[in-house]
Amino acid sequence: MKKLLMLNASMYEIPLIYAAKELGFYVITTGNNSSAPGHKAADEYAPFDYSDYDGMVNLAQKIGIDAISQGCSDNCALVAAYMGEKLGLKGHDTFENAQIIHRKDYFKRFVKDNEIKSPVAECFEDVNQALNYDTQDKYPLIIKPSDQAGGKGVSRVDTRDEYEQAIKKAFGKSNIGHVVIEPFLQGTLHSFCSFIVNEKVAAYSTWNDYSFKNGFLTNSGLCPADDWKEAVSFLIPQVEKIAKKLGLVDGLLHLQYMKCGHEYWIIEMMRRMPGNNSTTAAAYSTGVNWNHWIIKAEAGQSCCGIPSFETMDRYYGYHSIMSDGNGIFEGVSIKEEFKKYIIDIEMYDDKGAEINDYLYQKFGLVQFYLNSKEEKDKYMGEINGLIRCIRSES
Repeated sequence: MKKLLMLNASMYEIPLIYAAKELGFYVITTGNNSSAPGHKAADEYAPFDYSDYDGMVNLAQKIGIDAISQGCSDNCALVAAYMGEKLGLKGHDTFENAQIIHRKDYFKRFVKDNEIKSPVAECFEDVNQALNYDTQDKYPLIIKPSDQAGGKGVSRVDTRDEYEQAIKKAFGKSNIGHVVIEPFLQGTLHSFCSFIVNEKVAAYSTWNDYSFKNGFLTNSGLCPADDWKEAVSFLIPQVEKIAKKLGLVDGLLHLQYMKCGHEYWIIEMMRRMPGNNSTTAAAYSTGVNWNHWIIKAEAGQSCCGIPSFETMDRYYGYHSIMSDGNGIFEGVSIKEEFKKYIIDIEMYDDKGAEINDYLYQKFGLVQFYLNSKEEKDKYMGEINGLIRCIRSES
């Protein structure tokens, strides 16, 4: 039986672990968090710190790995690319390309040099140079660490005082000391999840992205996106241009974009599985088993048979259950009128768990559907009240 090494083992990797096992792989998880929930779903756990790239190569050689999955982590996407190069395993981009895709400053330089439509950014590797940057007449701005995801260290700024505080915050969150500054666009946030075969988009899904208390962290999504036909007519040529320019291997290519009226801007990209188990809702919406095809691609198998996009007659979505403040998790309340739309609920924590970082903690995931645009307009604006995290004061 061939062995697949899953580089992370959070709740988000569990669907990929199951997919790999269904495809006949013996799955070994790694990472230095022995209590991560994905270990129980795997066949074996090999403890190791995946930030040690060469150590990971040695581990893979020792246990005889045939394939690597980056899971749902930008950092693991870099590790997987590095290991793939060193071990001669197919299914992952070059390490140089992985950095271009998953490091915001690398990506911003690439899109500027290749005329990809993305907000023009300033990139800094020195905090003092960033603090000396002239921001007059440039507000509002958004400031991000280059190497973080999920909104960590991100700020919108409208004044010089806010700017200086945000620069220090972003550098403090960046493990590599790189920060990106770009215009803050007024519009709506969306996702385009594509599957590349021979540098062409072979399948895709589109999303409306929604946030709760943390405006830079997506906790809900609905597929397909508003005006998705117009969006994909712009996005597909841009994605294929990037794939051809970089010579990307077959597999997932996920991006977030802003819709500003009828204008579209690419914000960032990734080759790893997006969070919130959104590929499950995408499977309902498109008829494509995304998790299976992600594993097949990462294992270097042929992806020429991936099904083409199917238009479904419903909306499909996900909602991550988050709290509106710190305290003690006391469960979930779902309004009666919304219960009929729920497909599945997966809880991550039990009642009594501490809520100590409410802007980022997620306590469960709900998969649901809606029948019409009218239902979408009625329910999505109040989804956090329809599915509510109950908390008490600690």
